[in-house]
Amino acid sequence: MSIQNVRARYRNGVLEPLEAVELDEDEVVYLTVQPEDEDPPVWSMPRTLPDMHDDPDGFIKAIYQARIDGTRPSRQR
Repeated sequence: MSIQNVRARYRNGVLEPLEAVELDEDEVVYLTVQPEDEDPPVWSMPRTLPDMHDDPDGFIKAIYQARIDGTRPSRQR
């Protein structure tokens, strides 16, 4: 199984997925709870940078441009 980001609603003590999930019956998973109005974790952000292996120069330029634009995710300490 790969990592899935799924929106859910908490109701009556139960998290109800709002999207389809690819899980086997009785499968145990790790769950991170984050309010929807907060910034998504870095690993769940849509990919906006060019692939490092396909275009290394474009990848580096995109990183520096993201720093200039202020779109680079903040570091969590």
